[in-house]
Amino acid sequence: MTQLKNYSKLLANRITQLVFSLAVVVTTFGPAAVHAARWQTVNRDAEKLREFNDHVQKYIDLEQKLERPLPSVGKTDDPATVGAHRKALADAIRAARREARQGDVFGDTAELFRHIIRQDARERSVRDALAAMKEVPKLSPRVNGDYPENLPLATVPPLILARLQPLPDSLEYRFMGRDLILYDAKTNLIIDVVHEAVPTIRR
Repeated sequence: MTQLKNYSKLLANRITQLVFSLAVVVTTFGPAAVHAARWQTVNRDAEKLREFNDHVQKYIDLEQKLERPLPSVGKTDDPATVGAHRKALADAIRAARREARQGDVFGDTAELFRHIIRQDARERSVRDALAAMKEVPKLSPRVNGDYPENLPLATVPPLILARLQPLPDSLEYRFMGRDLILYDAKTNLIIDVVHEAVPTIRR
């Protein structure tokens, strides 16, 4: 009887230890397992954004390199002088990037940017979503193409801009049709495009 009691006590202790060990494992590793996928996603997104930043910086470096040999416009306000400089720089960039293709700058961030814009659209009413797209030109953008000077530069809503990756002063995010474009304000060039970034808005 004494041995049985001792065995029962030992078994109870072992069970208690096992339950405690399992609790520690669940407490310690459970959340890690739950969050592991999230951290992997965050890390992948961070890597994509680093690559995007690198692509943007390479473009800025190229633009600065091509601008150095051009006659300086100084502080002139003469439209003809400013326009000639702008065109010369745009032509030089277009020639240097003649092999440029959609995605060369946005790279793997395209889907991430689509997600941000679509999430914003879900948070808006249909009326607000339609209002945000009211002045957007209904044209298909082309990499290395000029932004039509006779059309408005539709602004990207501030809440979306706050979620997108910051850009150097001369580059801007703009919408054209349902596409998100990377626009060079200095040269009026469309640098890259995220196709169908804006979801279809149903009334």
